[in-house]
Amino acid sequence: MSQQYLDTLTLKDEIVTAFRPIEQLLKIMDKSSPESSGELIRAYGEIGLELCRNFRRRLDTILNTQEQEQEMDDDCQ
Repeated sequence: MSQQYLDTLTLKDEIVTAFRPIEQLLKIMDKSSPESSGELIRAYGEIGLELCRNFRRRLDTILNTQEQEQEMDDDCQ
């Protein structure tokens, strides 16, 4: 594996690790009982989890694109 690829994986891991507490909070909110916490908290949790999924997909897209561009640059040299 190239150093660039390893750096990209490390960056992704660091970002996901930093983001994980927020994601866990949203999971808790999503699992909250509407009877005890109200429907609004659960709705916030659902919205937050969808935002987390979108964030992870976007992060993968950005890092994969960056990696492909680096590989193309390496091939051209």
